[in-house]
Amino acid sequence: MLFTRSMAVTMPTLLRACAVNASVFGAMLIAAAFSGTPAFADVGVGAKPIDGAEVLIDGSREMLDAKWTYWQGPGFRSSLPIKWKIVDDPVDGGTAVQTDDPAAAGGRFGAADIVTKKEYRDFRLHVEFLIVNPGGNSGVYLQNRHEIQVLDGDQTTHGLGAVINETESPYHAYNGLGQWNSYDITYRAARFRDGKRVEKARVTMYFNGQKVHRNFEINQVWGGPNSGIDGGNDDGKGITDTPGGIKLQCEGHDVRYRNTWIQELDLKSPNTDFDEPTVAESLIPAAEEVKQLFNGHDLAGWQGDLKSWTVSKGMIRGANSDRVPSSTYLFTEDSYREFRLIFEVRQTVGQGFSTMHSAVAALGEKFTDAGDNPFGFRGPLLMFCHDWGIWDAHRRNRVVPGDAGLKAERRGEWNLVEILVKGNRIRFAANGQEVFDFTDQPEMLMSGPIGLQLHSNDQPQEYHFRNLLLSAKPSDQLVTVKAGGDSR
Repeated sequence: MLFTRSMAVTMPTLLRACAVNASVFGAMLIAAAFSGTPAFADVGVGAKPIDGAEVLIDGSREMLDAKWTYWQGPGFRSSLPIKWKIVDDPVDGGTAVQTDDPAAAGGRFGAADIVTKKEYRDFRLHVEFLIVNPGGNSGVYLQNRHEIQVLDGDQTTHGLGAVINETESPYHAYNGLGQWNSYDITYRAARFRDGKRVEKARVTMYFNGQKVHRNFEINQVWGGPNSGIDGGNDDGKGITDTPGGIKLQCEGHDVRYRNTWIQELDLKSPNTDFDEPTVAESLIPAAEEVKQLFNGHDLAGWQGDLKSWTVSKGMIRGANSDRVPSSTYLFTEDSYREFRLIFEVRQTVGQGFSTMHSAVAALGEKFTDAGDNPFGFRGPLLMFCHDWGIWDAHRRNRVVPGDAGLKAERRGEWNLVEILVKGNRIRFAANGQEVFDFTDQPEMLMSGPIGLQLHSNDQPQEYHFRNLLLSAKPSDQLVTVKAGGDSR
């Protein structure tokens, strides 16, 4: 079943949301239900504070000193005022907070961590971080207890994005060194009766817009007494009924934080798993009915050669190790004539991998291609990665050049692509830059499935796709192209 944005405000969702404090989340949800706007806040890098949220980090010294202090645990070695630095944002300009404190030099654990002066129980937290150097290490502690790891290069259960030592690392969602990353977390504190824990803390988390932890029960505090509240109680298993602040870890590494905010909640039922639109989805006009073409689990709603197309770590993976005699496609079961399609794509670049482009096939037809390939395509290919523009497969060949795409491309990284087809006009944008605007002859365009391309090749190639959003009755404006041209 495809999830549509309009479903986010149906009665089951309203009933589920009744578990949230009515004065904050509930009121917002009900208002959204009648206005047709998304019921929940944005997630992902750049997400703005939602109604009722408090900003914790804005890159200024004033806010750092006003809202944070040191956690003076048994390993504390620093002194107020906070020694962390205000430094440049190396990506977008402005300033950020750097986890640099002489007391933590050499990786002294618990020597100079900072924690919010305010303490929390249930909350919705947005954190953005950037790791400068390989192996850079920090951590986000929920209630100054449970760590969400920030650690470049580690893909184990102790690694990046893991509920430390309890879940796998969702490393696949990482934007990489020198890039901003985001955690969006809904957290429900443990519940107690007569002094005994009767419900464990729970967490749902999006990492750069991908849901990576769903209503996960956290068992204990890890790392001993230097790690946070209850770390020294029964080896971290002695969880107590006390609130705690948001803590950021300093281990002598250059990790930077910005755009951090929190909204207090009161989650009555043990559920933290809510459907929240990604940043890209929130850009789409509310009047458009948005479908998520990929459910994150399997290829339901798609057709293709399952030797070439699989689901890997919440992404669609197109790859080959043997020869591909003719381009093969993963097609939607439904057909489309006018649509807006927004998605992210990353090509694996490196020794042993081909640099052949991929594409979205649209406005054409399936047919059996060379090598008895039942998943061939005849019609427009909207190309990306190493070659951009339109190639009219098995008809006119090159139709539109795409030199602008080469300038916009983030080679080997995630690329945000938007395709807008309105009438006979086809527009294409990559990473906030318009690549082409082309009006074709109407007889060359037809209603057909949308396909993801794995190109004919004698060499291995690999592409990953995520966050595929489609609206079938789009407005006539590209939504990822902003003044200045960059979508980040």
